[in-house]
Amino acid sequence: MPIYEFECDECGARFEELVAAGTTVVACHECGGERTQRRYSAQAESFKLVKGPGEARRQEARNAELRKRTKADFKARRKAARDARAKAGGGDG
Repeated sequence: MPIYEFECDECGARFEELVAAGTTVVACHECGGERTQRRYSAQAESFKLVKGPGEARRQEARNAELRKRTKADFKARRKAARDARAKAGGGDG
């Protein structure tokens, strides 16, 4: 069942309604009037689930850089934690 946009001829209210395909008139949500007309509305932009080869390569490069930064950050924090334990006399154990 598609969602259609309607406009009331009596009060001018615009609303959307989930109705059976081909339905042209429904009762107005504001005034209850039966004189409504289906209006055409713009479609939403389609999802870009499939990327072109160039965009896929750029995304892979961004992902690789993110992995590199995350790994370096993890190593730096691990080293700092080890140094703090060694300074406190805990050692690596």
